[in-house]
Amino acid sequence: MNITVTYMSGAGNLFTVIDGRNLSLSNKDWKQNSLRLCSGEIKTEGLIIIKNIYLTTQSDSVNLHFDANFYNPDGSFGAMCGNGGRCAVRYALELIDSDNKFSISYITFTMAGSNYKAIYDNHEICVYFPMPKEKKLNVTVTNNVTSVTGDYIDVGAQHFVINYKQICYELPFDNFNLELFAPSFRNHPEFAPFGANINIFQIENNIIQLRTFERGVEAETGACGTGAISTAISAITNNLAYSPVTIIPTSKIPLTVGYEPEIALVWLEGSAEFIGQSNFQINF
Repeated sequence: MNITVTYMSGAGNLFTVIDGRNLSLSNKDWKQNSLRLCSGEIKTEGLIIIKNIYLTTQSDSVNLHFDANFYNPDGSFGAMCGNGGRCAVRYALELIDSDNKFSISYITFTMAGSNYKAIYDNHEICVYFPMPKEKKLNVTVTNNVTSVTGDYIDVGAQHFVINYKQICYELPFDNFNLELFAPSFRNHPEFAPFGANINIFQIENNIIQLRTFERGVEAETGACGTGAISTAISAITNNLAYSPVTIIPTSKIPLTVGYEPEIALVWLEGSAEFIGQSNFQINF
């Protein structure tokens, strides 16, 4: 089977995106082939499948515009991807008749079993999230070497957020070996059964520098949308920042996160860009 794949960047978080509407492939098929599809001409950190589009000429009257599934390269499935959600929105808009596209004031979609709403302006897309499913502050976990305390936050994907100040005073933030530090905490029993993405951050003048070791990729990624949201929630809850807050991930492409719990508002805004396209010959 020949499949056209599109490569996209959400603030430096790279994705393989496929129009799956006319492909009779199961969830199992996508899971089994996600690693190969994420290892093409451009190595990506996730696979996004657009499943259905419900858009009509009366666009604003529909409750749902499209469905998308997200898969990690290792085939794991079922988590929300913040940067992937923005890329899915941008890609879906390209599948919509251009006469309709610009008459829509917002777009709604499903990912990981939940509904999301997005608004867009050129390449900047803002996705609104529900309030955290779970928020546990000052969680201490220990590996064979050290103990670390952070906040566990679930915003559709599970994250353990750590202030870099309590990890290391000697190395500059960008030089710290996150890929050596993170795995034992990413798989810690405290975070069973799913494990957790590991975020480390430092903050100054309401700007958060953020690095993420991402579950399913098992490596540091250029950016992580749900990691940005979780880190912003942690910092704002601990009075280290205020909303909205600027997040600078490893890619150095900024994200903006709003968290206003008094009105149950959570949002993530950033870029979503096309960076390439290729064809895959693959047997399912």
